[in-house]
Amino acid sequence: MTHDPQPSLTGEVIENRYLGVEMEIRPEWIDFNGHLNMAYYGVLFDTGSNHGFRALGFGADYRESHGFTTMTADFRIRYLRELHLGDVVRCSFRVVKVGTRAFHYCQELIHRDGWISATAETVNLHVDMKARRVAPYTEARKLALQAMAAEHAKWPLPDWVGLPLGVRS
Repeated sequence: MTHDPQPSLTGEVIENRYLGVEMEIRPEWIDFNGHLNMAYYGVLFDTGSNHGFRALGFGADYRESHGFTTMTADFRIRYLRELHLGDVVRCSFRVVKVGTRAFHYCQELIHRDGWISATAETVNLHVDMKARRVAPYTEARKLALQAMAAEHAKWPLPDWVGLPLGVRS
């Protein structure tokens, strides 16, 4: 399974969205229905969070120097519109809520033409790699998360954040 879009080192804010780099839909990601296979939405959202995690100071350097990392506890995708071969998307990253050992963030997968293909919500845990247990953030990471959350709180919260999972009648 090939899934290595170039990670974003930076992000930019456009229309109240903190966006990473453009990613193009690859031939090997297309399924027998002629559209992006559902598994690769996860790849795009994961890769599309890199600019946010780097801005917060998480990554391999943090794990090596502090012995902590982040891991996903909950990840939900809403599929809104198909993507096809050659489509180009960017992924937003927004911190919604910060706890002492976890944070909630949301994302939108935005087509180059401006429409939203999918949304995702994630609860991410801060993990002590020695103990393999959830642990409080270091002071620097806590402050970075709180600062980003405060900045993102200035923007309107998307109406889909926090929706329950279910089936329409």
